[in-house]
Amino acid sequence: MIWFVLGREYKLSVAEILAVFPKWKTAYLSKDVLILDNLEKKEVLEKANTLWWTIKIIEISPPPSGTPLDKGKNEIVDDALIHEWKFKYWISIYWEKKNLKEILIKQKKELKSEGISSRFVNKDFKNLSSAQIIWEKLIKRWTDYSIICDWFWKSIWIQDINAYSKRDFSKDRDMQVGMLPPKLCQMMINISWWSIVYDPFVWLWTILIESINMWNKKVYGTDLSERMVEISTNNINEFIKSHNINIEKADIKKLNAKFIEESEILANNKIDSIVSEWYLWEMMTKKNISLDRIEKQRKSLSELYIKFFEWLQKTNYSWNLVMCFPFWEMKWKFVYFTEIYDILNKYCIVEWFFPSDNEEIETTRSGSLLYKRPLQLVGREIFKLKIKQ
Repeated sequence: MIWFVLGREYKLSVAEILAVFPKWKTAYLSKDVLILDNLEKKEVLEKANTLWWTIKIIEISPPPSGTPLDKGKNEIVDDALIHEWKFKYWISIYWEKKNLKEILIKQKKELKSEGISSRFVNKDFKNLSSAQIIWEKLIKRWTDYSIICDWFWKSIWIQDINAYSKRDFSKDRDMQVGMLPPKLCQMMINISWWSIVYDPFVWLWTILIESINMWNKKVYGTDLSERMVEISTNNINEFIKSHNINIEKADIKKLNAKFIEESEILANNKIDSIVSEWYLWEMMTKKNISLDRIEKQRKSLSELYIKFFEWLQKTNYSWNLVMCFPFWEMKWKFVYFTEIYDILNKYCIVEWFFPSDNEEIETTRSGSLLYKRPLQLVGREIFKLKIKQ
């Protein structure tokens, strides 16, 4: 079995994992972890770097691969000491609630009694973050352990949080434009389940770059702004050059998405998915957010989306769409873009993110998943769609 440690927005994590590994049965699911049965380690590692917010992956095998907590000098310690004189490790606990401080101190004493010099790196006796695990090089040392049902298990993969940050902050930006996080882009691309991505509201290239970074060889984009087309093209070319990536096509052109029927990309059937987020509109702060401003934005966005989906239907677009729409937080309550529900009901079929027999996890009543960073006033409501024919 393979154990996926989920990110903060665990529903998005689960939706992505099930899209990447659709054949495998869920053995266990909670807000912290997802276990898939009969999934091979090789297949997991081939696709792991495309998973957006899976924090860690653990391989669970029958004993003796797992090592009981009450053993002192055991095979996992022996393996680590082959490479280093000091046993440097950390332990995390999932599933069962145990006192991690007591476990760490007990293990250190037992190792010392066996003549083994050791150091655990759990700060404040808590589970470490991805960044801390990478910094301490615990995956490379094979000393990142998790406690599951009173057994030690080794991690086989950890999320490279530094790579995400580097890509996110290396952009040529317009700070008045909302920026889609790279990890969220990856999730949306994975859920779209196809490889030739078209972003009709390209902005700062994030979706197209993440598609290229996920080994897709062709990407297409359009945007109303000539400046955004130029910035996005430069960013993509720089990314391809700096990462020494070979792709077949990266084409970005100026086009108003209200007139999507004029796109040669759709006319020539060059793509197999649309993954995108339209403009989140004006930036708001706690000082200037109001229901009137939100209402004005919803009205303007509705006019744009009606045209967009109407033309997609007229062009007989039949591939997947994964799209974000805004929602707002005001006085600790969410204000939703309710107009989009009527638009989607008219032009689209909302597809479910989870199997119908999966009762442990649910979407919103509209069939969407929500993403919002702490303290931000504008969040994203994510849909997987098909155009009605």
